[in-house]
Amino acid sequence: MAADPPSAPVTPPAPSEADIAGFVVERFLPGLDTADLDPEYDLLATAVIDSLAVLHIAAWLADEHGVDLPDEELVGRNFRTVRAIRATAGRAAAGRERS
Repeated sequence: MAADPPSAPVTPPAPSEADIAGFVVERFLPGLDTADLDPEYDLLATAVIDSLAVLHIAAWLADEHGVDLPDEELVGRNFRTVRAIRATAGRAAAGRERS
């Protein structure tokens, strides 16, 4: 009986906008319904998040979703909206799959 070839490790996909919105609401906007957070709402301009919050979000992405963001991705424009966070996480996840 031939052994099956080893398979590549399965990497989970980057989190969805709904996952990210849920975290942002839970952590930074308590009392708001997650569905009410527009994915294009500017979290930085409205002071919902700041530079420390960016680090909290990056740590959550790593801990909960296995998405490690390179230091050069830890800039405000990548965390301005839920949609921008999703795109940033998606790029990092895609890079992880190519490695």
